[in-house]
Amino acid sequence: MLYRAAVLVFLVGVTDGVKVFCNATRPHGDVNVPQCFGPLGGAVEVQLVTPFSQGYKVTLKTNENVLFSRDIERTIQVENYSFDLSTGIFTVKDIKRTDDAEYSIEIHNDNGVLIAVGICSLSVQAPVSSPLLSLECLASGEQRVSCSAEGDALRYGWSLDGNQLVDTHLLSGNVATSHITLKLGLSGVIKCSVSNDVSNATASKTVSVCVERIHIMINGFRAAIALLLTVALGVYCA
Repeated sequence: MLYRAAVLVFLVGVTDGVKVFCNATRPHGDVNVPQCFGPLGGAVEVQLVTPFSQGYKVTLKTNENVLFSRDIERTIQVENYSFDLSTGIFTVKDIKRTDDAEYSIEIHNDNGVLIAVGICSLSVQAPVSSPLLSLECLASGEQRVSCSAEGDALRYGWSLDGNQLVDTHLLSGNVATSHITLKLGLSGVIKCSVSNDVSNATASKTVSVCVERIHIMINGFRAAIALLLTVALGVYCA
């Protein structure tokens, strides 16, 4: 039985989209299927096998369907798929949702002997968009902070003045969500970090104490005290 295995993914910025690199090579005898992630609309380079220096027959399959099978000296490209024998790297460009599949490669020498096998499971994710950070002062003086972003399988993190926020800093919510409410009195530069397996993005804003709300609360408290004193005085005089 084959099992999925997580592998290291590197994020690389490019002008026409997100590009990632995934090392899917396996130790000898390992039957796990390495898991790679590809950015929707971008590109992924997968290290499927070790490099080879001369021409061999290469067969590439996706979900057991043959994409190509031919002798190559160095590189081959079919549609948005390519393989470079000299590097052992399989590349998918302009990634679509339909590219979400399992890919395998077999390399045979001139005598037809199988000399290398590579495999990976590719999951496609929409990259993280630029987050939109918004602040709202509540009537009680606390601040609700919201971080909105587009993308698949989003993960959230928060920091204040460079220090990671923890749940004890919050009146409600938790630091793994897109909406939190800070406890009264917290201020500084708050940063929202959003990530998935193909990209990441951040947004930050300065958080100040909700002075206007506090003034309203104080004035309301004073008015309530004045009213109580007036009522008490009226009762006393009666």
